[in-house]
Amino acid sequence: MAGSVIPAGYEGSVCEIKTTENTFITTGRISSVSEDKIKLHIKSKAFRSVPFGFRVKINIVNSKLGFRVIEGKVYTYSFGILTLTDIFGIVDKERRSSFRVDMNLALHARYENTYTGRAASADITIKNMSINGVKFTSSHHFDMGAVLSFGLQLNKRKYVDLTCRIIRRSSDGRNGSMSYIGRIVDNTENEDAVCSFLLQKQGELLNHAK
Repeated sequence: MAGSVIPAGYEGSVCEIKTTENTFITTGRISSVSEDKIKLHIKSKAFRSVPFGFRVKINIVNSKLGFRVIEGKVYTYSFGILTLTDIFGIVDKERRSSFRVDMNLALHARYENTYTGRAASADITIKNMSINGVKFTSSHHFDMGAVLSFGLQLNKRKYVDLTCRIIRRSSDGRNGSMSYIGRIVDNTENEDAVCSFLLQKQGELLNHAK
């Protein structure tokens, strides 16, 4: 092929690895991109049983360059490095800065009470999330533009605090609760970790749906 399927700027991006039938296998990270090969670093041992020549689909997330989906053939897998050849782009025209994953995650959020100026807290339930935004419901009524923070357990070792600003709200229609859209702010240093978390959640959804 003339030129690589994806720009070298995607090196270091987290990705989700699936079969061509969309069955989740594992997550990884783009290690290197060349004209005829793409290498991925995979911590999981899930690829030990994947045979030579097996075709896989790779969902790649990069907050600056956008979302890409490619398909490739397993060439080698050794010491956690997967090499793919015979690569082509599936949705090259669909370049999104993020993708959204459904979930039902109950959390405790912190915010500043606009009347007292004191720190307060409220229960929220995250309904879906992307790198840049979050949709949640709550019985607490937040003002437009309100800023709240919540902790997210990304994995056994990684815990982050995320902050979002409410940009949209509507009645959820259940028990007087409200539905909110929040834009995540100041999250640059945690983007890769959040990407991995979202990909893992998406994989859990896919496996649960099988």
